[in-house]
Amino acid sequence: MRIRVTTKADLYEKRKQEHIERGYRIEEERPTPVNGMCSFIAASEAPESDEISDLVTRALSGMPR
Repeated sequence: MRIRVTTKADLYEKRKQEHIERGYRIEEERPTPVNGMCSFIAASEAPESDEISDLVTRALSGMPR
């Protein structure tokens, strides 16, 4: 999954650090403000199993959560 994060220039480093702490990889940094805004791409690998599909499978098979 990839999301573009756009933030005010003075909050750029803080937002970037928050995403790194959550396990995102930072790509395509644009730290130079344009109209007061900076951006970067936060990317993460898709999980091996989708939590919702796991829950559906358990519900259909009668397994408890």
